[in-house]
Amino acid sequence: MDYSTRIESQLYRDKVISAQQAASYVQDGMTVAVPHFICYDSPVSTAKAVLDRKLNGENFQVDLVSAAACHPVIDEGWTKAGIIKSFMPYTSANSSIRKSANSPDGLNFKDYRLSVIPEYIRMGFLGDIDVALVSVAGITEDGKLKPSVCSGYTQTVLNCAKKVILEINLQSSPDMYLLHDVYDPGPREGRQPIPITKATDVIGSHFYTVDPDKVVGVVVNDEPLFLSPMWVPLTAEDAPEDVRAMARHFVEFLQKEVEAGRMPAKLPPIQTGGGMVAGTVLREMGKHFKGMELYTEAVLEDGMRMLDDGSISFISTAGFGCSGKTTADILFNAKKYEGKLMVRPCEISNHPEVIRRLGLLAMNNIVEADIYGNINSTHVNGTNIISGIGGALDFAQNARLTCYFTLSTAKKGTTSCIVPSCSHVDITEHEVNVIVTEYGVADLRNKGPKERVAEMIRIAHPDYRPMLEDYYKRSVAACSPSNCHTPHILEEETSWHIRARDTGKMTL
Repeated sequence: MDYSTRIESQLYRDKVISAQQAASYVQDGMTVAVPHFICYDSPVSTAKAVLDRKLNGENFQVDLVSAAACHPVIDEGWTKAGIIKSFMPYTSANSSIRKSANSPDGLNFKDYRLSVIPEYIRMGFLGDIDVALVSVAGITEDGKLKPSVCSGYTQTVLNCAKKVILEINLQSSPDMYLLHDVYDPGPREGRQPIPITKATDVIGSHFYTVDPDKVVGVVVNDEPLFLSPMWVPLTAEDAPEDVRAMARHFVEFLQKEVEAGRMPAKLPPIQTGGGMVAGTVLREMGKHFKGMELYTEAVLEDGMRMLDDGSISFISTAGFGCSGKTTADILFNAKKYEGKLMVRPCEISNHPEVIRRLGLLAMNNIVEADIYGNINSTHVNGTNIISGIGGALDFAQNARLTCYFTLSTAKKGTTSCIVPSCSHVDITEHEVNVIVTEYGVADLRNKGPKERVAEMIRIAHPDYRPMLEDYYKRSVAACSPSNCHTPHILEEETSWHIRARDTGKMTL
């Protein structure tokens, strides 16, 4: 393979090794970091060589630190082979890692919000990062590293890892680095404010840096890129009427906020979760609000289409949740997107300081909400983790307006998504402003628990409203006269979920 144009530095040309040699640095009991946010351009050759060692009878396990979805060689191969002892902090809903995490004998999944992992690495909370497997698109003559797709925690890991293996995929985009804004805030002692005051600010470099003495090898491969998205890239065109209704209700709510002077006519930068609901809401917003900007952790298919047609003017993101075709267009036409699309480290895209300063409008999907506004966004029936909290909590605690979307029912109406008490709580009532279903918008701002109940029942499915009203009335009676601030019947808090588990439906 001719890699001369990808490795301009003679120092790093002399460090080129085979994937098998690179894999030998991964040993039992180590903490290994694969710090990229999305798996499009992972260190796949080294990962395959590590897997081969396990399949050939070597006995070892590692603690794996990633940032989001892993390449199938790691997600499926490493997991099924038993290589991964523990994993953090986020995975995709259909992954082998998720399946193993939900098994009593499976890997230990540690569900942390994305913004804290770099801090934990710096402070040594995760122990030593023994080996970092880092994909880059190239190395400059003076030893700078060109980012390949999404940086995740790459710069932090490069700073803190004891050993670094770089992997260059000759199929990766040589120009993607032009869209990167690499910035590391450094240690907390003496840290300066992150200088972002608007979504479009450029504050860092196009390149990663690393101490060359840490780099024990450079692997070069010519593997096809894995461009499967983290989420199924359903778009607004695929949305059923109930999802479209949610979007319309939310836009009407925003228009009233603008009329009341609580929201500027040019909306603040927007953060959005993944999936068809988010894309449908964005599309509906684009019909009514001009000059929208995104400051988010992952841009969707609809978001990129809106950037192309001009209904979104700028996107700052940490990763891509787009179709393979759209992702390839970004990777190999980077110059077309200069000034319109920026890729930041997760730590910056999700940093509480920046989220609060920009006053983001945060929009995320949830599994269920209770009558007081507590939210479960990660677990089914409180026990089965779906993917992890990701960045939702970063935005929940710091955005200007925190908005959550769910259809009123799931599983063909057998399960209500508005319940007396959530089976798991990861975003509390204190961090929730607005919850939206196809039946309307529950505005929970400036309301006590009793007032929130009325709002939440109003947006529940009509089949479940009488049940919710009955539960609340009986809980008030049970808690009277002196325990009624947030009344509950403790014996019934999980009764709806137990009934669904045992009978397949929440209705009586």
